Amino acid sequence: MCTAATYQTKDFYFGRTLDYEFSYGDEIVVTPRKFPLDFCHMGKCDAHYGMIGMAHVADGYPLYYDAVNEKGVGMAGIRKWKKDEKMWRSTS
Repeated sequence: MCTAATYQTKDFYFGRTLDYEFSYGDEIVVTPRKFPLDFCHMGKCDAHYGMIGMAHVADGYPLYYDAVNEKGVGMAGIRKWKKDEKMWRSTS
């Protein structure tokens, strides 16, 4: 179970714990502006803002749990993937 907290003054702060019994190999990841992202159902996207957050990197592709982009738009999400479900398009 995750715990989230927000704090708002003239700025807005958000934080969340990722309470799992094990690690997915998550790390702090920075994705530069225009980094080519190859989506399974949307095709290639290289027109986007840079972002930073917590992610698992699989085959060089960041799978974010929580992130914020350079304009301040943030997200927090988690999805339980089935063991044999494909999450990203393989680059090999």
